[in-house]
Amino acid sequence: MNTTSIGASQDATLEERIAAVRPDLSPAEERVAGFFAQHREEVMFLSAVEIAGRLDTSDATVIRAAQSLGYSGLPALKAELREAMRTRATPTLRLGRSLEDLGSDPAAVLEHVLATEIELLHDARETLRAAEFTRALELIAGSQRVVIQGLGPNAPLAEYFASRLRRMRRAALSVGARGQALADALIDMRAGDVVVVLAYDRSSPEAELTLERARDLGLPSILITDTLGLALAGEFTVALSARRAGGGMFHLSAITVVVLDALLFGLAGRDRAGALAAADELQALRARIVERTKEGVS
Repeated sequence: MNTTSIGASQDATLEERIAAVRPDLSPAEERVAGFFAQHREEVMFLSAVEIAGRLDTSDATVIRAAQSLGYSGLPALKAELREAMRTRATPTLRLGRSLEDLGSDPAAVLEHVLATEIELLHDARETLRAAEFTRALELIAGSQRVVIQGLGPNAPLAEYFASRLRRMRRAALSVGARGQALADALIDMRAGDVVVVLAYDRSSPEAELTLERARDLGLPSILITDTLGLALAGEFTVALSARRAGGGMFHLSAITVVVLDALLFGLAGRDRAGALAAADELQALRARIVERTKEGVS
């Protein structure tokens, strides 16, 4: 995505801008962009020369990186960072703290995770827009089947959403295949489906192909993400964006579950009688299973 289109999205976060242009950044520019995101408090008070010194690069590279993200220059990026800090509901929380920073004290780890999740929930009030959430609910409610893609650690979350939908008597399928195995899921997509893709931080060929397949078949799609709304613009019908924290194998997933649960509650609210009837039937089936199991034991 070019700088002009990035600049036109004035409400895009720094992380969304980075995700959108990452494929076009040079290695040096990507390091600078990563520094912007990970050290935003420091960036507000550092010059291009000082940032360049930290990264062993040139001040021209620092300025080019800022411009590649859609800013007119480093001062414009700093101004946005200052405004973001000013409007935060709570003091700045360093979401990127490492395990080394936290140490081995379990109480410190617990407090950090709880404080981080609370901060993310506050942020989600701003990034999860009511109109987009309502549209996502309409798409799911009007579908004949929900196909949910989640890769890697997101696969259990996709299956969680699918199983909860099935409990509400809604046809749902989770897809976690990678590589050529994904073709089986893509060819099974059909009229009446709505496609939900869980994708965070960096896009994957599987996520992009799934969205492309939905578009080619004229199927609506919902992207649940943190920073990819801008990078994948035009590939989905509606995006629900909420920031999550963490890195590597320690991503925090609570915010994703919150979004999925909100969709489930919203669907139940649209058909309360149907949701209650399904819950009663599920309980009755469980009771029958327990009774039959007892009979088998005796």
